[in-house]
Amino acid sequence: MKRLQGVAEDISRVGAIVGGAMLLIASILICIDITLRYTVSVTLGGADELSGYALAISSAWGFSSALLSRSHIRIDTVYVRIKSITVRAMLDLISLATLLGFFGMVTWYAWGVVKQSWVSSSRSLSAIEAPLVIPQGLWFAGLLFFVALSLLLLLRGLLAFMAGNYTGLFALIGSKSALAEAEEEIASVAHGLEQEKKQ
Repeated sequence: MKRLQGVAEDISRVGAIVGGAMLLIASILICIDITLRYTVSVTLGGADELSGYALAISSAWGFSSALLSRSHIRIDTVYVRIKSITVRAMLDLISLATLLGFFGMVTWYAWGVVKQSWVSSSRSLSAIEAPLVIPQGLWFAGLLFFVALSLLLLLRGLLAFMAGNYTGLFALIGSKSALAEAEEEIASVAHGLEQEKKQ
């Protein structure tokens, strides 16, 4: 299962990079469209539509990267005050199970949207008349991958819980402490300075 998670991390990293590139391209297209609209009264047809697709697809694929780096926002007001590590571990498992349940439903309905677009050969109503099944399929694939990854992490978390490996569980799905986040930032800055020195 650890090897499977390694593969998932690689896929997630690629998805996050491609999603980021899509957002960058979309923002450039919007800037060009706005500039043309206000200077020569010409518009790029479909720029807003393409940026909407980019946002949906990059978000769906970005969820996995955020889950692996434990970057999803969690309100841990009660969590940090609990002294029992067993209770904390149980809350982490419940949190991930709830997230999995919610996105399981979202993904189920997303499949219905993709299937409907495929059956009816739906196209967008803009000038580019894009086949909707393409952006919707990429969006659905990102959601499906996120659900599969959440399930994998939940299974690994349950195994760690049953083995009494709370340290492993917290490292896998636990809420990051402020200290851990600060240490990550320091390590990131140190890495950046090291790279600058090499150049």
